Amino acid sequence: MNIRKACIMLGLLGLLTACGNNLDGVYKDDLGLQKYEFQGNGTVYVSTMGVTREAAYEVEDKKVKITSDGETTIYDLNEDGTIKGPLGMTLRPAEAQ
Repeated sequence: MNIRKACIMLGLLGLLTACGNNLDGVYKDDLGLQKYEFQGNGTVYVSTMGVTREAAYEVEDKKVKITSDGETTIYDLNEDGTIKGPLGMTLRPAEAQ
């Protein structure tokens, strides 16, 4: 891994750590079909192919739990700052794409 990538990953990790139990920012999947806009207040806007819905989220033990309409989906918060979701979907910070 080159030094620039290492510095970017350390910076992202620092931001995640500084946020404590909250995320803040836009994450997208590799195909550009899904966009997650995390607000520092525990709200996330999930956009799938142009349709946006509001949900609540919390971060706990390297897991991101997103709850909408009484149903909770659990994502893995990876050390590199990405979020791994259902069916192998990976969300990356928008500025890192």
